[in-house]
Parts: sequence; structure tokens; C-alpha cells
Amino acid sequence: MEDAQIWLGLNGQRFGPYTGATVKRWQQQGILDSGTLCWREGMMEWLPLDTFLRENPVDDAVAEPPSFEAPPPGLTPRAPVAVVPRDDVPVAPSLHWGWVALLSVLTLGIFVLVWMFVQSTWVKKIDPRSSATTYFIIGIACGFAAGLGNRYTALGYGLQLVDIVFIYAGYFSMSSSLKRFGIERGLPMDIGGVTLFFFTTWYLQGQLTRIANWQRTGVIEDAPKGIFWALYAVLLVLIFLLVLIAVQLFR
Repeated sequence: MEDAQIWLGLNGQRFGPYTGATVKRWQQQGILDSGTLCWREGMMEWLPLDTFLRENPVDDAVAEPPSFEAPPPGLTPRAPVAVVPRDDVPVAPSLHWGWVALLSVLTLGIFVLVWMFVQSTWVKKIDPRSSATTYFIIGIACGFAAGLGNRYTALGYGLQLVDIVFIYAGYFSMSSSLKRFGIERGLPMDIGGVTLFFFTTWYLQGQLTRIANWQRTGVIEDAPKGIFWALYAVLLVLIFLLVLIAVQLFR
């Protein structure tokens, strides 16, 4: 396994790839400890360093000079290196954002109303100061009140505006809480405001899913972002084509 390309999971980040001999040497020097996670192509999941080397032995019979390859940033021999503690916070809602989007469409938007409260309830657990749930309740109540009356009156328009403002306030409140959560644990939480504005529940769910993955494995993956804009572009193209077809049919 000396030539195998191995990735290391440290402090919530990925490093590598490195050869098996390099990883073995760093372990012997005390640069890596048993809390380090390892992965190579073909594996279904990350494994602790000791387990990985036991299942993928490296032949260290032949002595070799120290490698010029630098270890991951921040590591020194005999340093107590481990994945960032994942504390006792409940695991974040991990349903894939694609399922959230699909179920929202199939239920005509009802599922997204439920899921936004699932998200805000979890955020409240990690940040008791969060007011996202309160904002959502106020927003939905105003929207419901506008629907009961004549929404085309000044009062109706006002209630709809308040509805929108409070719903967005809830999403951005959750975003702020997640960023603080990441800072406190050394996790990169790059939540784009523009993407959040346009994709709200789905984009935020992508962030929550990566947090859930980190809580289970200690490794943080890249958050989905570009895919939302790609799908948005495809949707705009489809709408444009449908408009062209409709114009041709009704000429």
C-alpha cells in the first residue's frame, strides 16, 4: 500500500493525498494520532488511523530517509492531534436538499413549511438566542391573515410584505447562528447571502447536511452552492422555451 493515495481528515478538514509510507512514518513520529481519520479510493467510509493501518498494512522493513513532504498545517511531532470534538449537540437534520426540494414540489409547498420549522428547531438547540422559529410563526400568521381577507387591499398587501420580511429574517437568523456554530468549532461555514436569498430552505439544508456529516465522521465536505444556480439556469431556459412554444401555438 506504499503507493496508495491516502487522504487525512484533521480538524474538520481534508488533507492529501499522501502515500502509505508517508502516513505510516508520521504515525511513528507521533505527528498523527489514533484520532486521525483516513480514506483512500475504494473505501465506503473514513476509518480511524489505527484501524486503517491495521486493515491496510504498510511494509516498513526498508528504511528510507525522511520525506521532504510537509505534514498538514499545524501538526508537530507528539502533538495531541484529533478531529474537532463534536460535543453533545444533536445531529443536524440530514435529509438531502434534493429530497427536500422534491417533496416540497410534490406537496405543493406544504413540506417546505414543515421543514423550515425542523431546521429552526435544531438551530434553537445550538443557539438558544435564535429567534428564527418566532419569525417564521409571525410570518406565516401574517400570510394566513392576508389570505383570509382581501389580499388586494392596502392591509392585504401590508400583511403579505410583513410575511415575506419575517420569513427571510428567520432564514438569515439561522444563517448567523450556523456561522457562530462553525466559528466556535473551527468549521468553515461559508453561507452566501445571495444564494440563501434565492434558495432559502434548500440551500440551508445543504449546509445542515454537511454539518450532520461532520458530526458523524469528523470530516466536513464542501457545501452545495453552484448546483443551485445551475438548476436555476436550466429552469429559466425551460421556461423560455415553453414561452416560445406557447407564442408559436397561439399565433
